[in-house]
Amino acid sequence: MITSPMHPIYFVLVAILPSTLFLIFSLATAHSIFSQLFIGLKNLIFKNDSAVTFQSKLPIRYIVQLISNTTWITILLTSIAVLFFKFTFQHVDFYLGNTFTESKEITESVIRYLNFFPEKLGLINFDYKIIEASFIKDGLDDAARSLWAKWIIIMILFHGLLPRILVFGYYVVRSLLHSVPQTPIISQPTILDQAIEKPLVIRAPKVEVHGQGNYQVALDITDQIRLSPDVIKLNDIETFQQFELKHKADPIETIDIFVDGNLMPDRGLLRRMIRLLNLAEHATIHVLTQDDYQKSMWHKHLSSVLVEGEAANYEIQ
Repeated sequence: MITSPMHPIYFVLVAILPSTLFLIFSLATAHSIFSQLFIGLKNLIFKNDSAVTFQSKLPIRYIVQLISNTTWITILLTSIAVLFFKFTFQHVDFYLGNTFTESKEITESVIRYLNFFPEKLGLINFDYKIIEASFIKDGLDDAARSLWAKWIIIMILFHGLLPRILVFGYYVVRSLLHSVPQTPIISQPTILDQAIEKPLVIRAPKVEVHGQGNYQVALDITDQIRLSPDVIKLNDIETFQQFELKHKADPIETIDIFVDGNLMPDRGLLRRMIRLLNLAEHATIHVLTQDDYQKSMWHKHLSSVLVEGEAANYEIQ
């Protein structure tokens, strides 16, 4: 609720500071402060490996900036509209008195600072004589009150709304000019359904990869199976996606993949295995089991997954 008398400087600062601080932070860090919340929410919703994941041709920072700036523009436009109707249809008085100091010099300095660019651009012609009269309650005439009302709206418009519109326009242009890099399509598994036997996951031809470095990773390995401390456990989808995203840009020369051979080679596990195989130049899958039947099951399924330069070992663990 807008009370009367109103302190014009205090009201303007309260109106524009939140938007300005969030805008400075987003520009300084190249992303909005809400981007981590946005990404976290996306990962929470699409944490299931079989779920449909969020995809966009635009970088996520573009999307978050467009959403954030659209929200702030809507808030500021609404505030300006509410103030316009408030000042048009109701009598509002203005008073510059405060608790800590009655310094007219400080008050005038703040107003001159806020007025610097608007006055240069001819948006406002401020009469600084009304500052002294504004320290006296009920000391303003109608012309002075009208000037304060116009000043408040222009300050919110110039210092709050205009920067948001400029940044929004910048990201709109960047989004329109953005082009998705032409990268080779990583082979994706296809499903060969059979009426009697468990469906096999058939791997598409592998895109040639040249990488560097050696990695050992484990899929769905429980703590009961002891592995080297160097083995990276990719048991949850978030850790898996982070590893995959990193090495899509930085491929691996050799990768050793450890799986619990006592598990059934289901589609989800095999699909994740294929995605890891596609990240490396050479790969070895270590199936850890003592069960001969499980070995035969894994051998059957891995025969449709492995390509030249990749191998499978069946070990006793």
